[in-house]
Amino acid sequence: MPVTGSANEPGSAGYRPDEVEMEMEARRPRVITVAFWLLIAAPVLWLPVLGDGDPADMQSVGLILSLYLWFAVRVRHSRWKARIAVTATAVWLIVVLGARARGFTAPEYPYGRVDALLDVIAVLSSAIGVALLHGHRGNAFFRRRPR
Repeated sequence: MPVTGSANEPGSAGYRPDEVEMEMEARRPRVITVAFWLLIAAPVLWLPVLGDGDPADMQSVGLILSLYLWFAVRVRHSRWKARIAVTATAVWLIVVLGARARGFTAPEYPYGRVDALLDVIAVLSSAIGVALLHGHRGNAFFRRRPR
């Protein structure tokens, strides 16, 4: 076997792949997959809550939900800008749609207890999903391949 001059070339006995090659082969962390499904579950739970609202309000919130879903899908593919966007839209949705959870404390509230329960579960799902994206393993996933 001819000597190539470097022990760190592919095929040599002392070859050690650099960080970039090792990271490209690494799988998506489980926390990213869990965060993805939590982020997808939140809009599904918010849809029945939106059905009882004002039609003009439904159009703008529906657009934000669509953007939220699009960014959630892109987060799964290690897009760090999508992580920022899904965080911003999640905060907006939690503030706007989270207010409908008042059905537990005010029985005269028009949305009722079922919608309030769905709203609370959606808020928790979205908040936990975003927290997982920004946790230690989530940060490592987005740091390795910024796009």
